[in-house]
Amino acid sequence: MSIINNIEKYVLAEIVGVLGKKTIDPDEDLLEQGIIDSLGLMKLITFMEETFSMKILDEEIIPENFQSLNSMASLVKLQSQA
Repeated sequence: MSIINNIEKYVLAEIVGVLGKKTIDPDEDLLEQGIIDSLGLMKLITFMEETFSMKILDEEIIPENFQSLNSMASLVKLQSQA
């Protein structure tokens, strides 16, 4: 399963479930649309750290890194290269 698919599956199951969405466009702005709020963001960070064996630093917790599935996948890829 790709990074984007992993994150999308989690967001749909744990954060968006009540909205009835079945898919998320990889470029959809999840923050602007209110799909991910502050609590959802903290849960998402924990999920990403555990799933992808990474540590997201405080300075990496900026809107640009969590706006969309593509931006989150880029953060994971950047971490794996470090």
